[in-house]
Amino acid sequence: MTVIRKSLAAAGCALLLAVSAACGGSGKADAETRARQSLDRLGEWEAVSVTARIEAPAGRIHEFLRRGHGRGTRPAVSRADARLLARAEVALSVGADRPLKDVGDGDRLDTAASLGFGGPDLAGCRSIGTDFYVRADWTGLAGETGGRHDTVVQAASLAASADGLPPSLAAARDLFRGRWVQIDPEEFDHFARAVGGKYGERAQRLANSVDLLQSAEAQHRLIRSVRRALDRHAGFRDAGRADGAERIAVSLPARAVAGDLSAALEPLEERAGGIGFAWLEEAPDREVTVVLELRGGTLTGMVVDLGQFLREEDSGGLGELPLALDIAPGEAVAVKAPEGARWLDPQDVMAAVLYGELGSRAR
Repeated sequence: MTVIRKSLAAAGCALLLAVSAACGGSGKADAETRARQSLDRLGEWEAVSVTARIEAPAGRIHEFLRRGHGRGTRPAVSRADARLLARAEVALSVGADRPLKDVGDGDRLDTAASLGFGGPDLAGCRSIGTDFYVRADWTGLAGETGGRHDTVVQAASLAASADGLPPSLAAARDLFRGRWVQIDPEEFDHFARAVGGKYGERAQRLANSVDLLQSAEAQHRLIRSVRRALDRHAGFRDAGRADGAERIAVSLPARAVAGDLSAALEPLEERAGGIGFAWLEEAPDREVTVVLELRGGTLTGMVVDLGQFLREEDSGGLGELPLALDIAPGEAVAVKAPEGARWLDPQDVMAAVLYGELGSRAR
């Protein structure tokens, strides 16, 4: 697992824990009561959106990644990837057919996400019931990543000749043109193989993650388990005001919470076919803090300093590295099945690759 995944997964876990804690507990502390009520207000909507970004310069992000990389034999962290992270923005929307506070254990939560780098969205996915859809602007992604990822580069080259594909490969043509297609997430590794990229463990973990998102039972089991774990650990306190927002700090003993969460996720480990939660064991043995931002009594944002997840001996002099989440009712990304999305099989992608190769040889 890369340091990027370890650090951001840990930070994302802490954010999830803070939200769940705000929903539970006895409400004895005034700050906790206000935090819980801010979540209740969001629950009155049928959809809620979160936009995430790292508010730090690329040089500081690179230093954070370098320090967290450890003293192993893996390749050095790329400055180019740090620059990309500094510009990246991810939007996630969650929706249901009723107010979120009324969603029961058997009800599904649909999701949609997009990725951009300061301009139009370059990639997106939607999980609607048991159906999963994806789209990507391969040329745009290749430009942003500078040709460092084989799968993206190969897909971008295929996009340039997609118009010449026959009607029988219409779904593959749509994929390379940047249109929505419907796929089976379990086939991610085959898609990567078809366009010449790396596949295997990473693709399977991604497929398992999507599988969890699509399972209402898994979603609600995770939420309940996290709430129970956080009831024992989270502490709330007023943190003043900034930029017109009321701030509440949520303190979490990271190692204790990680242990409880690891135990809570154990049933999912078997179901997910080894998705892996070992990274929880690397949580720092100290308190970390997540800051909630409230406006008009509604939760509108969360901020966590990623530097808290470094070892103490590696964190000195780094400066803050805020992961900021803007939260709002409604859909920042449409949570519905895209119209006209064709079903795409991995063999269609392989056929499109072979068709393109034969065409280039004939010219």
